[in-house]
Amino acid sequence: MNFKGAFLAMLFSLGAAAPALADTYNGTVFTSSPVSVTAGQEFLIAIPSNPTTGYSWTGKSSNGVVTVWGSAYQGPPATAKQKMGTGGEQIFVCKANSPGTAQITFSYARPWQKGVKAARTMTFSVTVK
Repeated sequence: MNFKGAFLAMLFSLGAAAPALADTYNGTVFTSSPVSVTAGQEFLIAIPSNPTTGYSWTGKSSNGVVTVWGSAYQGPPATAKQKMGTGGEQIFVCKANSPGTAQITFSYARPWQKGVKAARTMTFSVTVK
């Protein structure tokens, strides 16, 4: 299987495992900036999200120091009072490739609306040691 096929298979499995992704991950889940990790480390970034609105987050690294592999949506915990349209989190899987610094910029937009400014953006500063 080539890299692209393996990546797509990983994203599909993340989508299937999304309800428990952050709960079962052994590493660090970051919810705010700054982020400090070591080279070779995989880490998660969780951002509040509500796909029932049609919006979703996309993430892009400023350089090769960090790779954003993909994301999966995780709804509210089963113990939470469930209401129609309640949001959860979009969990991004990232990897620290080499020592240095990078910015990961996340944009919250409706993917089918081309040329429309994102409703919201967030930037995480990442230091890799």
